[in-house]
Amino acid sequence: MSDRKYFNEEIETLPRERLRALQLERLQAVVTRAYRQNPFYRQLYDEAGVKPEDIKSLEDIQKLPFLEKKSVRAAYPYGMAMVPPGGEQGALEVHATSGTTGKSVPVFATRRDLQNWAELNARELWMVGLRPGDILLNCYGYGLPTGGFGFHYGALEMGVMVIPMGSDARQYERIFEFIVDFGVSAMCMTPSVGLYLGRKARELGIDFTRTRLRIGLFGAEPWPWETRLKLEEYFHITAYDEFGMTEFLGPGMTCECQERQGMHAWADTFLVECIDPETGEWVEEGQEGELVWTWLTGEGTAMIRYRSRDLSRLWWEERCPCGRTHPKIGAIKGRTDDAVSIRGLLVFPSQVEAALLRFPETGTNFRIIVDRHDGLDTFLLKVEVKERQLLEQNERCQELARAMAEAVKSVTGNTPKVELVPPDSLPRATGGESKTASARVEDRRKLHAGA
Repeated sequence: MSDRKYFNEEIETLPRERLRALQLERLQAVVTRAYRQNPFYRQLYDEAGVKPEDIKSLEDIQKLPFLEKKSVRAAYPYGMAMVPPGGEQGALEVHATSGTTGKSVPVFATRRDLQNWAELNARELWMVGLRPGDILLNCYGYGLPTGGFGFHYGALEMGVMVIPMGSDARQYERIFEFIVDFGVSAMCMTPSVGLYLGRKARELGIDFTRTRLRIGLFGAEPWPWETRLKLEEYFHITAYDEFGMTEFLGPGMTCECQERQGMHAWADTFLVECIDPETGEWVEEGQEGELVWTWLTGEGTAMIRYRSRDLSRLWWEERCPCGRTHPKIGAIKGRTDDAVSIRGLLVFPSQVEAALLRFPETGTNFRIIVDRHDGLDTFLLKVEVKERQLLEQNERCQELARAMAEAVKSVTGNTPKVELVPPDSLPRATGGESKTASARVEDRRKLHAGA
């Protein structure tokens, strides 16, 4: 086991002023290259009346127009590419968003992009405590999504053996078998998959204190602190939050250090802004807003001022207690496009999840169903229970439903009608859907609009 504290000490502990200078240098370079090499960006910036030479400071990034997902999709398939496919200098790998609400957003990676991606993920794995000789069970999806490949490449870069299990949680018995038999040290997956596996493990009586498992990396969907505590209880691990976007070859964008007081965003590679989602203006440091990302080193794809729709906070510290100097973002609260307005109040699925996790009877999934009758919003909350037998106890179910409704009201201001349903009976997120509300919210009001 290595006693090195950092995977790349020089860059991870670079003073803020030097990081900011590096960001400006790379921002100017990527804007210039995008304008000169990419017709999409040239037209975008010409219409906005901005030229690369207008970027003289980091604050000048505000002169550039935002990238919206709909405009990026309109450039499909090769409009965002900076290099041709293949060849020594061209794109060697392509990944893409799920395309659940329209065309996929492809991201093209050159050999250098893949090397940088591996290094960023190695930084994160090292930061949470993995070392050469450890074994990582990777339960993110392999394929067009980036989760599986990102941590896979990072593990190889730092000398960690990786088991590419994939994201099919239905093979839970095999997952547990590998954790026990191969001496798995760490695992990575979405929090919802983690909860599902944890409950299955408890049903099977698996004692993780008798295994080598000690670290869990969870991301790709908003998850409250209550979920972290539940995952740590199930697996006897330390659980870490990580965040990445397919459009930037995430993961490898941000991750918690062992302090677990915000996620470090790698400022040498990404410039992150936090804006008021309504006005587009910067919010004060540490205030909640929408994250906007610029990929400073992307060679195969240019992503400059891309609106993520993710709600969080951004702040700098002189130096984190862990020694790193890169800025931090807070846990993703939700998305500007997954909050649902019910009776004039915004409700986030993550708020509902936090309330339901107070109840040991809660199963793996829930679904918010919003409708409108006689001009008024209705709020139905279907909640899976952990044990099917519970549904046979009518009086207990009624009491539990009332208690759950009160708990949800306490955090959202809205009182739902709670309906308890059998385990594993509700739709589940797959791939990139987990970052949106599509698997947790069903808004039927749209069906009745104009009716």
